[in-house]
Amino acid sequence: MPIRIPALIVVGFCVAGCLGAAAAAEPAQPQISGMYDAGALVPLTVRDRSAYLITPTGTVDPGKRWVWIAPYWLGISRDGGEVEHRMYVERLLAAGFHVAGVNVGTSCGSPTGAEVFQEFYELLLERYGLNPKVRLIGQSNGGLIAYAWAFRHPQSVDKIAGIYPATDFRTWPMLPQVITYPDPGLGYNLTLDELTGRIAEFNPIDNLEPLAKAGVRILHIHGDKDELVPMEPNSTELARRYEELGGTAEIVVIAGLAHGGKVFYESEPFIGFLLAD
Repeated sequence: MPIRIPALIVVGFCVAGCLGAAAAAEPAQPQISGMYDAGALVPLTVRDRSAYLITPTGTVDPGKRWVWIAPYWLGISRDGGEVEHRMYVERLLAAGFHVAGVNVGTSCGSPTGAEVFQEFYELLLERYGLNPKVRLIGQSNGGLIAYAWAFRHPQSVDKIAGIYPATDFRTWPMLPQVITYPDPGLGYNLTLDELTGRIAEFNPIDNLEPLAKAGVRILHIHGDKDELVPMEPNSTELARRYEELGGTAEIVVIAGLAHGGKVFYESEPFIGFLLAD
């Protein structure tokens, strides 16, 4: 049984050698492909960036609710391989939800990445009539991506679900890499000194107030042995700040686990949060 403490659920779990099991950085751009028991893949393009929508083939949710995955490759067949979020995607599709993603690379929460996100959001609402409030998944570097768009568009967000998400770019990837990691055209367009002087303007963990005011609900699952994207500054601290702002945030702590492990892709609390009203 999980142990519930304020803003935290602690789950005991241990996987040997799990620190290096999953990298935080974006892999090479995969092809848009995937087969699903309860859905059909629709490849899309936004600003010459790959994107997709997976439509449920059964009964569609009456509110046309949907979940948006960052980084986007987690919901598709990665270069012809397995769909890493298979369990989550299939459960969402079976419940009538749409699932979507757009490739903004490892953009580290940049404003230009958020602009591509917003263009994709508008396309999905205009072309497919999806619900104006989305439920976001941000995994690892996708935490910066998801939160960077969310705090700029809080009225468009219902929930944020994080899987060991980076939310403070000072801890991952750290400031020099925030400048160098993004693809051309998706960066901050700032020098390191300029970014250092404007951290509070761009860093997701420093911009939670709009989300709290909009009533956005948050849940993270995070391993307490994560050294790549440490839990304390990226999830625990976020929950503390968010509750001080009047928001609701819960952390599921996976005891003994680092950055990766199958448990993160088959979490009942996680999928339950995404599906619940």
